[in-house]
Amino acid sequence: MAEPHVIGALRNKRAELAGMLHQLEQQLAQQRANLAHVDATMRLFDPDIRPKDIRPKQPRERYAWFRQGECLRLIYDELREATQPVTTRELAERIMHLKAILPADDQRRERIQKTLLASLNRAKQTIARVEIAGVVRWRLI
Repeated sequence: MAEPHVIGALRNKRAELAGMLHQLEQQLAQQRANLAHVDATMRLFDPDIRPKDIRPKQPRERYAWFRQGECLRLIYDELREATQPVTTRELAERIMHLKAILPADDQRRERIQKTLLASLNRAKQTIARVEIAGVVRWRLI
């Protein structure tokens, strides 16, 4: 026979998960309706358009460290001042110092580094990826 407090805790957890699932299903239904409305509106302006051919965008996870466009601007500033190509880790440490973000743990630095890496990869027209002795570095073009 199971312990009553264990069963009670599991019932509460199940109720919580079922509630979250119900809420997500409602949001999904609403978003599907929104998508159908946008598709119909696009067809009003262009009857030959094929909305299913439009690739979905992946939402980006945002952290509160940078305002819109600030991350890339800081990267450009740092790369302009650098005399030689810089690693992503060095960039992260310099920008964390500029923004007064304390390196509380390695996870924080890694998340900031990942954010910088995403910005660097999106700026392929102006920032070059240079591999020196197996280490990836970045410089302005």
